[in-house]
Amino acid sequence: MAVLPVEKIHIVVYKDIKDKFLQALQKEGIIHITEQEESTTRVSTDDLSRIDDVLNQLTTYKKRNPLSMFFNVRRPMPYDAFVEATRSYDHEKTVAQLESIKSERDRLSSRVRQIEDEISLLSPWKPFGSDLATLYEFKHTDSLPVMIPSSDLFEQLSDAIADIPYSQEKVNAVGTAQYHIFFVQKEQSAQLRARLIENGCEITDFLTRKGIPRELLRKLEQELTTTHQKVAELNELEKTLSQEIDKLEAKADLLSIAKKKEDLATALPETISTTNIIGWVLKRDLKRLDRIVDRFGLVFYEKIEKDADERPPVALRNVTLSRPYEMLVKLYSMPDPKEYDPTPFLAFFFPVMFGLCITDALYGIMLILISLYLMRRVTGDRSLFRILFVGGILTIFAGAIVGGWGGDIFEYIGFQPLIDFRKALMLFDPVTNPMIFIAIALGLGFIHMMLGIAIEIYDDIKNGEYGQAIFANLTWFIILPSIILYFSIFSSFPAAKMVLEIILWTCIVGVVLASHPEGKPKVIDQIIWAPIVFLLWYALTSFAFGFLGIEYVIKVPAFAYLLATPLLILEFTRMKEMKKVLGKAAWGLYNLYGISSYLGVLLSYVRLMALGMVTGVIAIAINKIAWMITGIPVLGIILVIVILIPSHLFNLIINALGGFIHTMRLQYIEFFGRFYSGGSKPFKPFQMETDYVEIK
Repeated sequence: MAVLPVEKIHIVVYKDIKDKFLQALQKEGIIHITEQEESTTRVSTDDLSRIDDVLNQLTTYKKRNPLSMFFNVRRPMPYDAFVEATRSYDHEKTVAQLESIKSERDRLSSRVRQIEDEISLLSPWKPFGSDLATLYEFKHTDSLPVMIPSSDLFEQLSDAIADIPYSQEKVNAVGTAQYHIFFVQKEQSAQLRARLIENGCEITDFLTRKGIPRELLRKLEQELTTTHQKVAELNELEKTLSQEIDKLEAKADLLSIAKKKEDLATALPETISTTNIIGWVLKRDLKRLDRIVDRFGLVFYEKIEKDADERPPVALRNVTLSRPYEMLVKLYSMPDPKEYDPTPFLAFFFPVMFGLCITDALYGIMLILISLYLMRRVTGDRSLFRILFVGGILTIFAGAIVGGWGGDIFEYIGFQPLIDFRKALMLFDPVTNPMIFIAIALGLGFIHMMLGIAIEIYDDIKNGEYGQAIFANLTWFIILPSIILYFSIFSSFPAAKMVLEIILWTCIVGVVLASHPEGKPKVIDQIIWAPIVFLLWYALTSFAFGFLGIEYVIKVPAFAYLLATPLLILEFTRMKEMKKVLGKAAWGLYNLYGISSYLGVLLSYVRLMALGMVTGVIAIAINKIAWMITGIPVLGIILVIVILIPSHLFNLIINALGGFIHTMRLQYIEFFGRFYSGGSKPFKPFQMETDYVEIK
């Protein structure tokens, strides 16, 4: 089915039933709505934002599936059960309680930090047995509580302040730090403060504190204990309320669905009594739309013509085996409606190339098991895991052909039936005979490249571009395999080579004179120039091939060049038309030079062999390293297992990632580059979109 046909429609619905009709459309998910004005929604988002906030608050209590770090894991729930559960659930009480808990806990946490700072400040002064307020009751004297970092500094300090009359009392020592109270006349207090600070001392201010430090610390520690208990009680209550997470998530999804519906409702163009919905629907869904319209009654729709420059949204639909690979097409770009959907070809070439990049049967089995596990645990689109599943199957075949079973682990295990089984399936060893692997990669690449050209020919013919189909694509479709046949299979058959020479010359002349779409010379002039171009090509290539020891089977006699003279004279008399032909031929020669790009494309497929070899060589190295410690009694076997399992798993992950990326590159650049432009918008119907619940 590939690209699904769509119809542009205009729906008119009375405002009285607009909300219910939009809700029905959202549930069905069949209309891609296009024409919308700027939304002026009147719906309050307070409820939704408050639920999102408390869900963030409860994150630590939610049971985390490790897979949620990489994939979307949502709870499946039938639609009716989802609506019933969310509409009957009063979330306000739970949200209010959680908000209150957060507010009170923040206040208590702030107080805890204040108490801890206060304790940290007072603890060194605990031996001081008087009320701190008495330090500031003297009329003529200032009291300066000072922390001196070390005893050495204290001795230096004595010299620095010797010219200032003061007295001091040592209160405490904590580690190297000493705590003293300095007494100085108020007139010289500022000078003493400056000297103390200059010498690295810290002056503590107790102006706002009253009481004996020991008593103050006791009260603070009691308050700290009480505050921690209150925080613990709040945490316990929050933990109890965390049992409501599932309900809160479902409620958040319901409110989000409602908000999107209301946003759309305010963005649709309206008249005094009706609302207009303009968009696209798949042709196959027209009957579903008819049923919705019939159910509401006061709704009318009609099919309308698309604008001249309007491109409809594109939806893909392929057979079950090909469907997962639609994901890869969407990652690149949706096809133009006039283009051929490449998904079925991806469904064949992608897993084959992916398998060649890994080429290890045990790794293929591991891929299958991992993908099956992920398919069971991850919700939503499972296309990636299905791609890996099929890739795992092809990896088993590729691995069996080259003898890759965890590298060469069967040889190390030494179990003869396994060794015989490996050898029975093995067709060649890529380590000792890599040329076979290179030939497979190049052969597959050539088929892949030719298929891309064939699809472009089909697209050109379908779109009425017959000149491009024949001269820009069909010619290359003939030239490339003909060159290979000429120098390989038919190299010893003169008759066959003669036929191929005629075919090649015809195609080359066609490329030179007619491949470029620009320029409009008359056909008669192109026909006249055809033998001229052929003779020039024959002369130049015969001379060049002579140095390589290559000769054409067909010999062009010298007098043929004399016959071309009147043709040239005729063309020179029609200079204006000749310029058009020569301009087109110049671009044609440039297109002919493009044969080098085909060679580059073909060589890029060698990366399949390179990646496959890397996987196998690393696996062999892992086995060799692991078996080096088998001589250790008892512990050696355990260490071998400990090394083998994570190392082979790491090798699988790294090379599967590399194989996936490089295989995608071959599809996107080398294959799609031949015929595919894309650029269409995907068909995205107005539907129920959720973050936490997968509605069935």
